[in-house]
Amino acid sequence: MTGSSSSLKLLAFGVICPFLVGILLKIYVIPDTLFQAHVAPLIPEWTVQFLISDVASNDTGTSQRNLNSPKCRARFQKLLENNGGGAVWDDMTVFLHRNGDAISCGGAGTGRTFVDMLEDTYASTYSDCPAFLNKYQVESLLTKTLHQLVDSCFSLESDGNKKAGFLGFCDMGEHKTPILLDHDDLVPVVSTEGKTSLPCRFHTREGLRISQLKQLKSVLPPPCKLGDESGQETCSAELSKEVHLYAVPAGRVFMFAPAYVGEIFYLPHVEGSDDKQISLEVLSLSPRVFDVYDFFSREESQTIVDGAKAEGRDSHRIKRSTTGASSHSINSRRTSESGFDTHGQTSVIVKKRCFAALGFDEYWESHGDGLQILRYNLTTAYNTHLDYFEDKNKQMEHDFDSAHKGGNRFATILMYMSDLGPEDGGETVFPTGWPPHLPEADRIPAHTALEQLRASDRGSVLQRGSWEEDLVSKCRTRLAIRPHSSRAVLFYSQLPNGELDQASLHGACPVLDGQKYAANLWVWNTPRQGYPGHPVNEKFKKKSNPDVSSSPSVSITQITATFKNSGSDPTMAGAELYYEDQFWGKLGRNDPVLRANTFQGHVWNVKVGGNVVKTWKIQNEGGEEQDFIL
Repeated sequence: MTGSSSSLKLLAFGVICPFLVGILLKIYVIPDTLFQAHVAPLIPEWTVQFLISDVASNDTGTSQRNLNSPKCRARFQKLLENNGGGAVWDDMTVFLHRNGDAISCGGAGTGRTFVDMLEDTYASTYSDCPAFLNKYQVESLLTKTLHQLVDSCFSLESDGNKKAGFLGFCDMGEHKTPILLDHDDLVPVVSTEGKTSLPCRFHTREGLRISQLKQLKSVLPPPCKLGDESGQETCSAELSKEVHLYAVPAGRVFMFAPAYVGEIFYLPHVEGSDDKQISLEVLSLSPRVFDVYDFFSREESQTIVDGAKAEGRDSHRIKRSTTGASSHSINSRRTSESGFDTHGQTSVIVKKRCFAALGFDEYWESHGDGLQILRYNLTTAYNTHLDYFEDKNKQMEHDFDSAHKGGNRFATILMYMSDLGPEDGGETVFPTGWPPHLPEADRIPAHTALEQLRASDRGSVLQRGSWEEDLVSKCRTRLAIRPHSSRAVLFYSQLPNGELDQASLHGACPVLDGQKYAANLWVWNTPRQGYPGHPVNEKFKKKSNPDVSSSPSVSITQITATFKNSGSDPTMAGAELYYEDQFWGKLGRNDPVLRANTFQGHVWNVKVGGNVVKTWKIQNEGGEEQDFIL
């Protein structure tokens, strides 16, 4: 008996105990990789094989064990920072939105259903129940969870994969997914059919990117709110119990989703000037235009203006403004002056603030132009235009087609640095929009506004019948934003799916008294031309067609074109010059010479009475300086 008892004790201590310890360590304490590297050598080999085969290799078993695992549940609750065990979600209802859409595309059930499904997905996806998830893992987890809960948030694209449900919205396909700098970090979602899809990003209504599960608390409605006038907190159980998440497809950028003019968006996660909280007020739904409050201070404004005045470098100093992707083309309908502040201390602070306000959680220098400083003297202006570059014939190396895989300017933040009165001009006008809060019955027609202008002292500084005068009539009848120091405005040049928003057409109204300083930052949906990772047109990737011009970042022939009217042909007395269909300037008998930097393959049209009467196609053979004469 003594020998037998000793053998049992030896078996217990030498085999069974290590086996039990191994199970406890494997399931509750140590992740798979650490277990196999450090614990496995210390216990019997058959125990290791059992644990690995039965716990790690069997996915169904792992999932089921993790779903019931105290360790897994505790780690998930810690990731979510649910100290109350998730009870705070019990009375909530979760709604999902497509990017930029104020109307929810579907409900994900109660907050409790959402959190429980999120926990189940976490436990079934990660066998070791990690105590930390990076933002790409979080986005993949949220995408997979919401795909199981919501079946009505499918793609609305004409060529979208509606059958794939929410996954088809998040992954727009190879030809409609721009490749951003962090594309390789994305964690694909594996569907039940074994297919992989790129995940969405998720933001709050105010633009905060959900990069950790604990940030989901930020979408919970507060139990108390400040009174509109009293400033006192009101606490009520009747406050909103809805939670809203805004999904952004892979490769796309977040856009605010306004529901009505006058709506306010508070951005507590973005620090504005003088430590104030930035907020947005909706001025127009189409185009999407917002007033931005407390974005920058008068001190910051003055610092930027002083720096621009003192700038001595020719590439950055304030001089006659240019247009186009090459940044060297003079447009007769842009008479302002501009310069750039790319690396000034205040400029960098403001640029980073722009990115944060637009929903970026990182500052990417390659996604923004330098801060452009603008000066408008008396009568100077910029006729209506788009900030979006168009290259319909794909003659440039950079792919500007943002509706597919290309990159373009998607948002502009315009900052005013001067105070101008109601009659002083200098507004930013959106001809397709209407003044907010002005009843339709009180709107006046353009011809009435023009008559009023001509009858006033301010109108005397403009030439009758000029494009500047016509622009003022738009400025006084359509959506126009009057400058005052430290005022900022945001508007979008793209729709949420990357298509050009034609309604974003805008202009800078002539200054009728005084002087206007302003600054703007253009933000791109991908790295812009000249930066690593910028999208490139297919024919440049293949390099099979040399008869194409490239972006200025590539060593190619840039041609300085001079257009003039000799006056010898009376039928050309009222000629106008167009780059393709975009008006460039008057080219009549007595009009000044027009110049532009252009490239091989560009098409310039001469119109008389709206009809094309002559076309020039740029060719390299003519040299770097070419004259085109009517």
